[in-house]
Amino acid sequence: MIDEKRLYQALGLRIRKLRELRGSSRGRMTQAELAELVGLERTSITNIERGNQKVPLHVLFRICDALDARVSDALPTLTEAKAEQGERRLEEVKLRSQTVQAPPLVKQAVLSVLKRGG
Repeated sequence: MIDEKRLYQALGLRIRKLRELRGSSRGRMTQAELAELVGLERTSITNIERGNQKVPLHVLFRICDALDARVSDALPTLTEAKAEQGERRLEEVKLRSQTVQAPPLVKQAVLSVLKRGG
């Protein structure tokens, strides 16, 4: 079964790797530079690379064009997008300005402690 979250995380990881490889003579391409070339905000590139923002097909083509890459280079394999059987599910836990992944029971315990003020 395709795990949608995993699919977009794998896509984002591939886009980040392509961006880092497609640098200019002064170093790798920044998120801000890619965003400008594609017509997005830098925060959108950040969210795409983290798998937190879905990428419309036309935007994926713009990103790949800016990176001088084939769309197939950015697309994850079926294996990368599939949830493995028996895989432990992780859930997002928002802590101040940071979001982390944790198993459901850990998330529940952390939120419980935070509600008590401990």
